[in-house]
Amino acid sequence: MLIKKITIHNFGKIHNRTFDLSEGINVLYGENESGKTTVHTFIKGMLYGIPRQRGRAAANDIYRTYEPWENPGEYGGTIWFEAGGMSYRLTRNFSRERRFGELLCEDTGALVDPDEGALDEILGNVSEAVYDNTVSVGQMKSVTGQNLVRELQNYMAGYEGSADSTIDIERASQMLKMTRKGYQVQENRRKKALEAEQIRIRSGIGYLEEEEKKLQKREKAIRHRMKEMSPAGEGENAFDVKMQKMQQNAQTYLLLSVIAAVLPVIAAIVLKQPAFKVCSAAAAVLILVFGVFKRNSALREIDRIGEYKAKWEERYAKMSWDLEHTKQALAEKRSAIENMQEELDEGEDALYQESSEQREIKALSLALETITALSGNINARIGMHLRTRTSRILSGITGGKYSVVLMDENLKMAVNTEERVVPLERLSRGTLEQIYFALRMAAGELFCGDTPFPVILDDVFGSYDEDRLQALLRWLHNEDRQVMISTCSGREAELLRGDGIPFNEILL
Repeated sequence: MLIKKITIHNFGKIHNRTFDLSEGINVLYGENESGKTTVHTFIKGMLYGIPRQRGRAAANDIYRTYEPWENPGEYGGTIWFEAGGMSYRLTRNFSRERRFGELLCEDTGALVDPDEGALDEILGNVSEAVYDNTVSVGQMKSVTGQNLVRELQNYMAGYEGSADSTIDIERASQMLKMTRKGYQVQENRRKKALEAEQIRIRSGIGYLEEEEKKLQKREKAIRHRMKEMSPAGEGENAFDVKMQKMQQNAQTYLLLSVIAAVLPVIAAIVLKQPAFKVCSAAAAVLILVFGVFKRNSALREIDRIGEYKAKWEERYAKMSWDLEHTKQALAEKRSAIENMQEELDEGEDALYQESSEQREIKALSLALETITALSGNINARIGMHLRTRTSRILSGITGGKYSVVLMDENLKMAVNTEERVVPLERLSRGTLEQIYFALRMAAGELFCGDTPFPVILDDVFGSYDEDRLQALLRWLHNEDRQVMISTCSGREAELLRGDGIPFNEILL
């Protein structure tokens, strides 16, 4: 990739400026706060966009930092570049009210939206994290971060697994973990729901069993009372027997009283004594009255027994209904208990059977194990190439002083001298920056492949002495790559002129 020209319409403190860039080394010179970092950020924003942050992230929001105060509706510019043998013009307006993006292929006239994937493809799908950690070095960021570790591990795992370095292994792993967690949450909810249902069913069974005991006790009490109402087991027939007996008594009382009343009358007629006749008549009347009284008493007793029989029949019928109702309720309770017991058994089976969520969790876990195996060991294949290339670059920019770099899978590095292995924390700041610069360049070559990005360096040589800086500038020149160096010092230009290295000087 070769950047030919950039025009900044309105971005931060820079307004309506155009910068022509050449192949090889470009030195952008300006005093502190003159806008060198603004140009650096503008190029990155043109290539990758500038999203507006929200919430806590807004404190470090690039959008707000470089949003112009004057005429904020014109917030952006244009960049002309070559990639893959084709010439392109990229125009953007980052303003949220007038957001605009346009990518024109000047050779074919094809016009596309840069945010729909075409620009990513032209840039070789080099991610923003790779850009930040390889070819683009900002102020105070010469030491690379963990994002480069992540990108390198993704690249190597993807290369080893499919020869496609665009696969984001970590992101795929995170997505699988999130999906697995989702299924795990569903499985936990399913189990909790089943367990809660089991508790509910057991509670319901316990309640029904208590109700069943109450009904059994009630049935027994009703049967006992019904038995007590008819101790001899005769039931309503006992009342009929009593009533029949009382009916017979009434007739007997009446018959005997009539017979008894006739005897004094006969005696009075036979004796023919006036006084005895009067007494006989009185006795006959008394006997008849007593007989009628006894007969009427028997008849009243029959009525009383009939009334008691009616009440007894009513109570007995009510208890019989109550008994049948209790028996029916008892049968319903027993049926409900059996049904709930079946539900309880089914729920217990469901708890121990493998669910669809558990099958998904197993499949996702297997996929994660596979991805972990693919992401594997940085020391294999590409890792060896990365160490070798980093070592060669370091040897070139240190004049052969350090020529062997050792690193593990987390990019923890050391240098191997002729005498011993020296960990990075034992090296000077300048040497440390040289090592990380070599790593960035080697990683950039690895990611960018046949279309190397320009190397963009923003005031990163503050800790370099003259010898280190001169060696690095010579290496950059020999690599025949486009380089853009932002500086507030004239050292770079002086060293380049002293070595006879051509460069394009741009003044802010």
